[in-house]
This record gives sequence, structure tokens and C-alpha cells, in this order.
Amino acid sequence: MTAAKRKPAGRPAEDRHARIVREKLQGYADRGVFRAYQERARPGGVIEFRFIWLMSKPLVLVFEPLEHRLVFKNLLPNVPARSDMYAKLSAYLAGRSDTSLPPHRRVDPRNADASFENRRSSVSLILAVKGNRYAYGIGKILNLTNELFGYLQMNHLPYLWEEFDVSQE
Repeated sequence: MTAAKRKPAGRPAEDRHARIVREKLQGYADRGVFRAYQERARPGGVIEFRFIWLMSKPLVLVFEPLEHRLVFKNLLPNVPARSDMYAKLSAYLAGRSDTSLPPHRRVDPRNADASFENRRSSVSLILAVKGNRYAYGIGKILNLTNELFGYLQMNHLPYLWEEFDVSQE
């Protein structure tokens, strides 16, 4: 086989990882956990998943195979990078790897690293997956997001009222 006809190295693995992510998310949609579930392929093997979950606004989860990342894009709008709220959210997220948490609630640093990215006051949640542990990663980013919104309900309820139209009752 000539060099021009060879597939890029790692392509079958990327396809397998995409299949894992897709099947896990589709399972949630099939069970009715996600509503209005859609997916869209992007260049470079990137897949964008959109669905409604937890709040009434659609969420965007992006699978980035070349970066080995799962990203909830613009998950939290209007959170300035230098704000007290962003500092508290960052500390909360850092605490999700603490060994005092039960394993099912903890981000195991051998499997993934969780972080935020704040661009123009829009916060994305990033899970960098290690060792191709995408089944672990998809479950973990969903758990983190669920816990994050629980944290917001307990500590930043006015933010949820303003940004997500959560009822004040």
C-alpha cells in the first residue's frame, strides 16, 4: 500500500472512541434523560452533541478526539473570570479530585483531569481523558455537570434565576 493510500495512524481508535461516546449519550437519550438529542460531525473527527438536560437551555457537549477531551461548551454564561463566583466554582471543581470523596463521586486523576475554561465570561467544563478511558470520561463529565448544578442551587441560586430562568419558588 502506498503512503498516499494509507489511513492516518490512530483512525480506528478515534472511531472506536467516538462510538463509545455516542453510544453512552444515545443511551441517556433513549431512556428519556436527554431531550431534543442531536449530533453533528465537525472536521477532525470532532462531534458536537446537543441536548436538553437539567435546565431548559440546550447543552453542547463536544468530543475532541485529537485533544482527548470532552467539553461542555459555554456551560455557564456570564461568569467573569475575575469574579468571586468563578473563584468558588474553580475551587469546587478542584475539590472533585479529593481522595476524601467516594470513588463514584471523585475524578480519578489516573483517568481524567477536570478544568474550566473561561472565555469572555462564558465557562466551559473540560474533561481531559487519559488512557482512552472514554466510557469513564463520559460518565464522569455528566456526573460533574449534575453535581455542579446542584452546587449552584445550594450556593448561587440567584445566578440560576437570572441565567437559566429557574423558578424562584
